Amino acid sequence: MQTKENTFIKKLISSIKDFEKYPEMAVESFRNVCKYIVMLIAIFTLIVTALSVYDVSKDINSGIEYFKNEIPNLSFSNNRLTVETTEPIKITNIPNVFDMLIIDTNELTNEQINSYESELKKHSTGAILLSDKVILNLGNGTITYTYEKLVQSYKIQDMTKETILNYLSGSNMIMIYVGIYIMSYIYLFIAYLISIFMDIVILGTIGYVTALIMRIRIKFIAMLKIAIHSLTLPIILNLLYIIVQALFGFKIKYFEIMYIAVAYIYIVASILMIKSDIIKRGQELAKIVEEQERVKQELERKKEEQRQKEEEEQRKKQEEKEKKKKEKKEKEKEGLSGQPQGENA
Repeated sequence: MQTKENTFIKKLISSIKDFEKYPEMAVESFRNVCKYIVMLIAIFTLIVTALSVYDVSKDINSGIEYFKNEIPNLSFSNNRLTVETTEPIKITNIPNVFDMLIIDTNELTNEQINSYESELKKHSTGAILLSDKVILNLGNGTITYTYEKLVQSYKIQDMTKETILNYLSGSNMIMIYVGIYIMSYIYLFIAYLISIFMDIVILGTIGYVTALIMRIRIKFIAMLKIAIHSLTLPIILNLLYIIVQALFGFKIKYFEIMYIAVAYIYIVASILMIKSDIIKRGQELAKIVEEQERVKQELERKKEEQRQKEEEEQRKKQEEKEKKKKEKKEKEKEGLSGQPQGENA
């Protein structure tokens, strides 16, 4: 009995190199085909998420180093943040976090705070850390949270720069990365699943129209199955592209067009294989019909020969019967002519 892994690998290999098996894939159960593509997306997402977390880890490590070396000593106690500096700290372009970060825990006037908010609004995202609150800009306006509410909601404890650095090390960082990986995987899996199923519907529709142009009637559900398998190689190429891009920063212009084009080539090839299969079956059917006609004629010929043979035997029997009847009459006639007549009787 084949394992699911072996079956999946065989389907993956066949989807890439065995065009002649696409007609068989078109009649496979839709449930099995969906299980195949979901498993492929799951594996794809595992690797992509790992690369994503790897990139995030580099940014986090850079941020920790910056925090360790560039940010003055700070402490958080009694719902207040204190940074040991008289000058405001402004950090721009923090990768994957904020475009602007302003830290100023000195006593500020409303005018100074409004000035910071105006500066923050010039960027897509950012944050202002004050002594008693944090102001966030997530791209749709600013939101203010007091530390008191955050402590009540998230049970934040008092901390210093040293305790923060201690927390951001060892097993704690492993747990942080695991949490980031799980959340990223769920998000990316859903996103890729929706995106690829949209591609399947688009490719299935294009393939259905292409088949009609080629005068081949293929059910739409069968074309969707073909579209699913046709995306195997593009998904693998996309994975390789993401890996190369993550490691070397290499980019390919119009990759999305190539992605769809490769899948469409598979669909056209599968349609041609189905057409060839239909023609082949038609030829085989014609041969079967021709053979059936030959056998029918042979049976009729033998039947006619049998009928003629029976008629010949019947004729011979009739002749034999008449011959015997004639001989009998002649014998009876001779017997009558040999009897004495008159006085000699």
